[in-house]
Amino acid sequence: MADRPLGRRARQAQQTHDEILQAARRLFAETGYARTTVRQIAAAAGVSTQTVYDSVGSKQALVEQLNDLIDEEAEVLAVAGEAMASGDPAVLAALPARVTRAILETCGDIVHAVWSGAAAEPDLAAVQAEGHRRHLGGARRVAVALDDLGALRPGTDVEAAGETLAVLSDISLAVLLRDSYGWSHERIEAWVVATTTELVLTGL
Repeated sequence: MADRPLGRRARQAQQTHDEILQAARRLFAETGYARTTVRQIAAAAGVSTQTVYDSVGSKQALVEQLNDLIDEEAEVLAVAGEAMASGDPAVLAALPARVTRAILETCGDIVHAVWSGAAAEPDLAAVQAEGHRRHLGGARRVAVALDDLGALRPGTDVEAAGETLAVLSDISLAVLLRDSYGWSHERIEAWVVATTTELVLTGL
């Protein structure tokens, strides 16, 4: 059966939106957020400047969608859902490290563009802050799940466990270990998992 016209239009609009976002992502990584204009984004996406505004909005509105792009490309919801459904404390404790590695491997360019420019660009600082909020919230949900399973180390409350999980798997720490110490993504993940297990899990 042929697609309904409305369905086709919706998919075409989504494709245009995605192409604009990917074009902006490339330009932010290559030339920096401040030096990238909406006109350049439009040219890179093969659309008019007005189409950028109609499909995505302003440059600020566009950059605000980068966290959603990270979550989508790193498959954060799918990975988290699988771990949460497992009911296995070891799998749950390893989740933050697994997500951080996935983000580095799929969206390292976005991470670099945002984190390197956040100090000077309020728009990027807002993206960084939202990313941190999501990261901390995810770590806390893992801590709650571990507590429900009776898997937290004695004397460790949920809040402390969540903060420990968040700190150890923070993207800034992972970038430091990779760029300043030459660690591979595999080594970073393994170290975060091992340290998390030692500090957070009961060992049972």
